[in-house]
Amino acid sequence: MKTFRYSRRRMLPLLASLGLLLAAPACTDRFEEINTDPTKAVDVPANLLFSRALKYGTLYDNDYQLGEHLHANMWVQFFANSNAAFPTDRYETGRLDWVQSFWNTFYSGYGMDLQQAIRYVENSPEEVNKLSEARIWRVFLFQRMTDYWGDMPYFDAFKGLSDGNVRPNYDPQQAIYEDFVKELKEASAAIDDTKRGNYGQADLLFGNAGSHAASTSLPAVNNRWRRFANSLRLRVAMRMSKANPALAEQQVRDALASGVMNSNAESAIMKNTGGSIRINQNPLSVVLTFVSDQRVSATLVDYLTRYNDPRLNIFADPVSSSNPARVGLPNGLSATQLAQPQYAPANFSQGGARYKNSANDQNLLTYSEVCFLRAEAALRGWDNTGTAQSWYETGVREAMALAGVTDGAAITAYLNGPLVRFNPAQAQQQISTQKWLSLFGHNGFEAYAEYRRTGFPVLQQIPNTSSETNGQVPRRMRYAPDEARQNPDGYQQALGRQGPDLMTTRIWWDKQ
Repeated sequence: MKTFRYSRRRMLPLLASLGLLLAAPACTDRFEEINTDPTKAVDVPANLLFSRALKYGTLYDNDYQLGEHLHANMWVQFFANSNAAFPTDRYETGRLDWVQSFWNTFYSGYGMDLQQAIRYVENSPEEVNKLSEARIWRVFLFQRMTDYWGDMPYFDAFKGLSDGNVRPNYDPQQAIYEDFVKELKEASAAIDDTKRGNYGQADLLFGNAGSHAASTSLPAVNNRWRRFANSLRLRVAMRMSKANPALAEQQVRDALASGVMNSNAESAIMKNTGGSIRINQNPLSVVLTFVSDQRVSATLVDYLTRYNDPRLNIFADPVSSSNPARVGLPNGLSATQLAQPQYAPANFSQGGARYKNSANDQNLLTYSEVCFLRAEAALRGWDNTGTAQSWYETGVREAMALAGVTDGAAITAYLNGPLVRFNPAQAQQQISTQKWLSLFGHNGFEAYAEYRRTGFPVLQQIPNTSSETNGQVPRRMRYAPDEARQNPDGYQQALGRQGPDLMTTRIWWDKQ
């Protein structure tokens, strides 16, 4: 069987993930093959590479902290830094080593693993389902990256092993997005119930026995991947709504006609089992429990309080055992301010117990998000199967369910509240704000992208007007610093098209 060579030491955490995370029996019978010298190479089949790309691609430990939490989660004011040594909350650029780490982990880590899995199956017609699922996941990962940076290596990425190209071109984000919709449409259509099976237990999203609402039959798993692909295409299309509205409308209509998620049971959710192995733990729980250098944002608490939102006591813990109040920390405080007694971390709420639970799920793309996307599409006249109000209200109900709110009467009262009740004159703001709330604790990347696209929710300008952005939310991430030295031609290509490598530069789809 064709395999790829990896160091044993690199693969041990993945094997632990497959064996302990979800107790996948189909993988455990290979454990004896790696029970030798961990420094030597090991033949790695595509199933393990795909599992690694899935699990590591949802981020864990430092990858999550440096890549998502200290940037996107702060920039959309889900959390605020209480450690003056962390500059991202103040929209400063002092820690580009964090950016470098996140960039490298993708291009030399789980992104490369996924590309190797694709190479393993791309020339085998009987493995079309494996290839299609890998293509879908590749779009999911690359969208997250290009939404941070804009132009980046895409078409020539990961070719260093195959053709020695270690300085790939930087591709325009517009071309990347156009390829996203092509890839998702083709991959979804290519999934074939009559072909050989898919990744089975190695599919930690939909096929493993321990996955969210696991399916047991090949057609059922295949259908989950089709709906995930079409729902992801809906997300991609709506992101282009200002940059290329004609293509966006076409792709929205086609994705809906092809079949998107219809219930939370079909949501793309990565399950975690907790325990002592970090890859099995929810990464936000690790940050909140072991690092504890942040508190929930005052902006978030203010919205939840003004809306009389039943999620307030879920999203945030009491300040202390003697103070049951939920109090958020303002974003962007200076080192001098953070040293003042009134801003001591003990005076503010940490993330709620649900989010400090190491076995908490990671919601990647949910039916709730699909509902909010459809609400906006209906506003634009692109979805004629329901009204903006009906999709908005369904999105809120499904988001509440995912957050653990089970009191139907409380949800109905919430939807009838003066600030939440659907108002056609404020529909875009309401839809975007409720989507933002639904993404708390799970998807800061998506919340950050949607804030830039829509301008909602209304966030607080931070007091640090001496920052590069003059106190405004950054429009993008600066490139990893090594790129200017190691790939100067590609780096300059991007700057020539996109603009200077600054946090104030808008990427292609980010239109005013």
